Amino acid sequence: MWLDNDVRARSMPGKSACRIARAVVWYHLRMSDQQAVRSIVQDFLEGHMKMVLSVNEAGGPPNTVLMHYAIDKSLHLHFGTKRSSAKYAALTKDPRVSFLVIEEGLDPTRVASGRGEVRELEGESGENAKLLFKSINKSKWYMEEAKDLVMFQIKPTSLCWLDGSSGELKICDIAL
Repeated sequence: MWLDNDVRARSMPGKSACRIARAVVWYHLRMSDQQAVRSIVQDFLEGHMKMVLSVNEAGGPPNTVLMHYAIDKSLHLHFGTKRSSAKYAALTKDPRVSFLVIEEGLDPTRVASGRGEVRELEGESGENAKLLFKSINKSKWYMEEAKDLVMFQIKPTSLCWLDGSSGELKICDIAL
């Protein structure tokens, strides 16, 4: 799947690359391989329902919380929170977030991490996000009955895939 290694890839903006963590070697991905890895990441994210979400709280350090999510086919993550929460206030002041989805269990190690921007989904978009979330994420903690429930969408601006299932730790930046 991987083309020849090239340490120059690290300094080449916009290049999709992978590195093997032990050797710290970067690999260029062929476009067809980039699509295959993206499909693996999509399946991984669809197979999980919890993410670690970091938001920037005004005047303080970032706040990290565990959130349930649902993902659409465009790799947008959807989650809900209460309008009365500190998280809602933080997200409306600064929409930049980081997120992390970890395979639960010690081995194999697989992780999707990224950064993105959130937007509040209102009206029909918000209702559609609630339906998507409810159909995908069967969490008992879903706050469907909360009167001030607001749905958000994360549009990733960067996405990284870490896969150690082969015994070698490969880290890939995913083209978005």
